[in-house]
Amino acid sequence: MTHATHPLLTRRRNALGTVGALTALTLSACGGGGSSSSSTSSNAALSGLSVSEEGLSPAFDAATTSYDLAVANTVASLKLVPTTAGADASVQVNGTTVASGSSTATVALAEGANTLSVVVTAADGSTARTYTVRVTRAPASASPDASLRALTLSSGELSPTFAAGTTAYTVAVANAVSMVTLTPTATSSAASIRINGVAVISGSASAAISLAVGTTTLTVRVTAQDKVTTRSYTIVVTRAATTVSSDASLKALVLSAGALTPAFASATSSYTATVANSVASVTVTPTATSAAATVSVNGVAVANGSNSGAIALAVGSNTVKIVVTAQDGGTSSTTTVVVTRAAASVSTDASLSALVLSSGSLSPSFAAATTSYTAAISNTVASLTLTPTTASSGAKVTVNGSTVASGSASSAITLAVGSNTLSIVVTAADGVTARTYTVVATRAATGTCTLTATETQGPYPLLAILSNSAMVRSNITEGKTGVPLTVTLTVQDVSNGCTPVSGAAVYIWHCDKDGLYSGYSTGTNAGQAGLTYLRGIQVTNSSGQVTFTTIYPGWYAGRITHIHAQVYLNDNLSVTATATTQLAFPQDATTAVYNSTLYSAKGQNSSVASFAADNVFSDGTSTEMVAISGSVASGYAANLTVNIA
Repeated sequence: MTHATHPLLTRRRNALGTVGALTALTLSACGGGGSSSSSTSSNAALSGLSVSEEGLSPAFDAATTSYDLAVANTVASLKLVPTTAGADASVQVNGTTVASGSSTATVALAEGANTLSVVVTAADGSTARTYTVRVTRAPASASPDASLRALTLSSGELSPTFAAGTTAYTVAVANAVSMVTLTPTATSSAASIRINGVAVISGSASAAISLAVGTTTLTVRVTAQDKVTTRSYTIVVTRAATTVSSDASLKALVLSAGALTPAFASATSSYTATVANSVASVTVTPTATSAAATVSVNGVAVANGSNSGAIALAVGSNTVKIVVTAQDGGTSSTTTVVVTRAAASVSTDASLSALVLSSGSLSPSFAAATTSYTAAISNTVASLTLTPTTASSGAKVTVNGSTVASGSASSAITLAVGSNTLSIVVTAADGVTARTYTVVATRAATGTCTLTATETQGPYPLLAILSNSAMVRSNITEGKTGVPLTVTLTVQDVSNGCTPVSGAAVYIWHCDKDGLYSGYSTGTNAGQAGLTYLRGIQVTNSSGQVTFTTIYPGWYAGRITHIHAQVYLNDNLSVTATATTQLAFPQDATTAVYNSTLYSAKGQNSSVASFAADNVFSDGTSTEMVAISGSVASGYAANLTVNIA
């Protein structure tokens, strides 16, 4: 079968040169008429190029290699995503290699002109093509003036007379006028203008715009020098029919929400409609029977058959008035729609969605339906705060009688030695429904504390590094990316009145955000031999404390989130550890981290959904659960007291 060559394809081949010809050959082969070839591709074209900021001009086309983009001064950086047409082609942006279809690193923008170069090298290693994106970042002092100081038409007169602050106009022209030009002049010489999406030089006439009989809407959009501030002027031009119509009826009327009662009929001029409280505004789409008629909704001109602007709705009844004026200018009709917005329903939800203590951990783990908890608190903790979060945004919450903002920490609550009952009362938005949560926090007596549970050191301890003095360090990230995490451990001696243990070496290690451990190369941990990231040793100070800077751990199949820790007395790393344990993390923090961009490749733990299902923590986490504060955006701080004998 043969195919005639379309003129557009011929022009594109001429524009693309060799690459275009190869692309056309590839398409022909896909259609069944070509022959396959095993030769290396010389296709150095892009099939796609997207930018993190809108406004690339012209729109991307593989044959076009030069683009412009204007951004506001507030846009200090952007990213590009180039996609190669050739499967084996490589691409560089400003000299840095980028995987096809992947985002570049953030590219900083200076004020003024910035040229970004995208170089595609075909699979044959020699054919290359360069695409350029010229990004103009507005200066900090850029004018925000997006007004016009003049607007004239080649035919007809604006109504009302032009004023910079007036943005809606109408113009009536004779039937003999089949096209018009507009000459807009911006107040600021640095502003840019588009008429119906086509760029026009300030003070110059636009290209001729065809007019249908009836209404034609022209939109003049002015963008200020700051590339942020915009203003749109609309001109509804009504071209007279060869005969003047006196028809002022509607042939259709549609609401964006709710249904007209009764159903629409041209002869009916009064309607009602009911919408839910969640509907805060509606638009109206009126269509006049005569294309030459003009329409207004609540006094604002609307193009025939087009949506009105959003009409804000108060709770209760709202009257919307639609006026149709016939072509003859004297005949008109009025249609009213009374839209009733329902009152807001009041929530009866008096539950919590989260409850966090500043020290210790809840037992059992928090669940909205569970209202009674206990918490074991070290004697060294003389006070704590509670952070309750209500399930309903309209609910209110008190802690021991004092009002607390949902999601915020309460004031510090002094703890006596022994049991302390903390009462959290949630009152629903209805002001009546309430639920009380209680936490019995037991502060240990002076000189008593609970021994931290002993856990397995696991398959990746890498004890060989204990003799490496370079591993004595507080920052253990070694460039690994993830949500920042600071871990502070306090070592106490339960056999000596829970006194701090100074001079003890503490060794911690954990996996990266992708579940990999340094120092080992196995089937599920391949390629990590010889590496030492996320491992480190610190010696406790006089308060028994050490602090490490690291990242929030990821997960791997079969385990919930954790960090390994060992304590060696007297900084003696050549003997067996005095204590070996693992640190557990609250599920709400873990869920937030794993929902973040850096951890999105794996997402939530699909292998261990709870502590009860974990082979280490299934017997409880009361002595191993860290107290954590912070957020994904700012990073987290985790604290735990490790009690050893």
